[in-house]
Amino acid sequence: MFLVASVDNNRWAYTMHGLEKPMDHVSAGGLMAGSVATLAILWISLQTMGFLGNSHSIGVYKLPVSLQNYLASYTGILSGLPMSNYPYEIVVDTGHFQNRRFPHIDEAVLNNSITFAQSLVNRMSTLERNIVNAGVEVKAHTPAGKQFLDSYPSEDAFERGLDAIVAMKASSYLLHQSCRRFGLGKDDCARYISTLPLQGTLLSSACSTSQVTICNSKTRYRSIDGSCNNIENPSWGSAMTAYTRILFPQYFDGIQEPRHMGKTKKPLPGARSVSVALSTPNDQSDVSRTLTVMQWGQFIANDLSYTPVRKMVSSGKPISCCRSDGNALSPRHIHPDCSAITVSDGDPVYGEHYVRCMNYVRSLPVLRSECTFGPVEQMNQASHFLDGSAIYGSTLKKSRELREFEGGRLRVHNKNNHEFLPVGGLEISFECNEECYNSGDHRVNIHPQLAVIHTVWHREHNRIADKLAKLNSNWSDEKLYQEARRIVIAEIQHISYKEWLPVLLGKRYTRAVGLIVGNSYSRNYNSEDDPAVSNEVATAALRFLTSLMQGQLRLTDNMRQVNTTLSLAEYFFKPSVIETDEVFDGLLRGMTTQTSQKMDINIISDVTSKLFANRDSLGLDAISLDIQRGRDHGLPGYNQYRKYCEIPVAKTFDDFLDHIPLEMVKKLRETYAHPDDVDLIVGGMAERPIEDGLLGPTFRCLIFEQFSRTRRTDRYFYDSIYQPYPFTPEQLAEIHNVTLARIFCNNGNNITHMQPNVFLRTQVGNELKSCTDFEAIPSVDLFAWAERAKAYR
Repeated sequence: MFLVASVDNNRWAYTMHGLEKPMDHVSAGGLMAGSVATLAILWISLQTMGFLGNSHSIGVYKLPVSLQNYLASYTGILSGLPMSNYPYEIVVDTGHFQNRRFPHIDEAVLNNSITFAQSLVNRMSTLERNIVNAGVEVKAHTPAGKQFLDSYPSEDAFERGLDAIVAMKASSYLLHQSCRRFGLGKDDCARYISTLPLQGTLLSSACSTSQVTICNSKTRYRSIDGSCNNIENPSWGSAMTAYTRILFPQYFDGIQEPRHMGKTKKPLPGARSVSVALSTPNDQSDVSRTLTVMQWGQFIANDLSYTPVRKMVSSGKPISCCRSDGNALSPRHIHPDCSAITVSDGDPVYGEHYVRCMNYVRSLPVLRSECTFGPVEQMNQASHFLDGSAIYGSTLKKSRELREFEGGRLRVHNKNNHEFLPVGGLEISFECNEECYNSGDHRVNIHPQLAVIHTVWHREHNRIADKLAKLNSNWSDEKLYQEARRIVIAEIQHISYKEWLPVLLGKRYTRAVGLIVGNSYSRNYNSEDDPAVSNEVATAALRFLTSLMQGQLRLTDNMRQVNTTLSLAEYFFKPSVIETDEVFDGLLRGMTTQTSQKMDINIISDVTSKLFANRDSLGLDAISLDIQRGRDHGLPGYNQYRKYCEIPVAKTFDDFLDHIPLEMVKKLRETYAHPDDVDLIVGGMAERPIEDGLLGPTFRCLIFEQFSRTRRTDRYFYDSIYQPYPFTPEQLAEIHNVTLARIFCNNGNNITHMQPNVFLRTQVGNELKSCTDFEAIPSVDLFAWAERAKAYR
């Protein structure tokens, strides 16, 4: 039994059957050669382009030896796609390709590759229909269902991803049919293919969307989706565009298949195997940093990045990669976008429950920012700027859905005499019911602490809008909304750079590299830098926050006495629990009192086996998912980022001892075959914190690079003198007063006391202060925004 391709009036079908009889109008000899060749080529194309899933996960369906032998001498290709011996041309370039010889690939060849790729995508409906008919689907209120909502692709994102899927498969076709035939290595070929433009091909129209944007350089307010921040390149930093990269991607096939072979040609250890081997919950807490560090970090990470997953191309339904009982699917029911995580029989948690498969659906692709063929890039569904998109959304449709259109306010629902986020009205009702909140980011509902942070900022917007309306009775709803939004974004930016980053990176380091904002205007805007969030930071570096999470969330009173606790594992996607004073204020005070877990690779079981679990059941493993996602996104190994960050490359595992503890180095040696195989997220989280910061040198390096670039590429950054209409000196001085402590004081239900720096536990110099003590906890005086006799700037 193996896959067979049959030809009927130029239409293809593939089924799990034996060879069919020769067609009457074709000679037996011609049919035999054509059928075998066609079968082989289609088989390879489907495998290498991801149409049968990853070859390493379905090894039972390898290419038959007879076909392998046949291919050794076969030089033809599918009918209608001529592949003559392309003449070599000399490519002279100042970069990677200097004086290298590559095959000539003209427009006809490019279009042929696109046609072939499109035909593969078109035929997905048959495979997907068979999967659905077999009852393989994601069910609501399951870990996989909640996982889908956590990475939910909007309809706009999904539509934009379809062209990228075609470009990805066309690139795979080019690599296998143009480069490899001439002995060109996959990595060099991938780099070469990434120089071939999509303009002038059948995918030209997909590249034109970013070129028709007309920007007004004097617009007072930033756009909702991030477009037109950079006037010369309007799409830079906008939502639903590709992450940028620090290093060129490494895919197993050069284009899209996740990395699964190591330096020594041995298979990489499975993601769950790595998690089990390296992560051991130890309940060690940080001595001084509060849970607010983690929670603010998660809020900021969500503001900057939102990686959606793929859905079924033909129906838009979510994809299931495992059986509902936790076992692996039959190969014929594996969707090509699956990259399920294998769980061993001896797994210490899942093993005794007979779970052998963990759901992982690959991330949604998007066309490369250069609009070329080449390795697949992943989409950022949020805008790439630190612009409050988690509150306001990253599309005009979402932003309007959240507005009241009266007094500049955001919509709310009232409960127990307090305002909370609006409920219902979500684009997706798959997992969330009427108890789920509608915000700028679907992930608001993941757990109660995140819902509290979102609610606090929702209230802050409305608080500011109400005060501005009293100060300026002639302002329209639109002006009140935009001015309140502008102030809220400024507050978020100031808190992130003035309070949070110094705790993360260390005060001395942030001061030395100029990340701490000053009291005057900044002049470091650079329109030539790309503001896009790096794939490495979104997918690995900022995922260190998982290490800080606590399983029992303490609810404290105003005197910081613990009243009770909430179990994190019991409240995934149950955000409405916050709608009482005891829980809402208790969580706010609790996260500023309870210290975070120690920064290391030892993670609480709530997220290593109970993520998105239902009561008394197993869930997913966040670390396994993060490792798998790094491989899915083609991130090179940890060692290569050491080199980028000017840390000595490890030639042996002992070379890791400069920044990784001895016991962890031993575990790495037992888990991986070579230092180059260590995943970025694993190596980064395993490093010892340095100086007075929270992170080791590699993640500190990557996060510094990101936040430095995020600031200097944002024309609307709050203290930039290059804004079309900068804040007045009086307004800027007021924004510099804001602290997260003041935000909590102003927007809690009944918060009476708070320490000035909520990222650090109360201690000498950071004692609890009354929220009415405006000297200890300063406030932003909105009178600076009152219109005077002269026209408002």
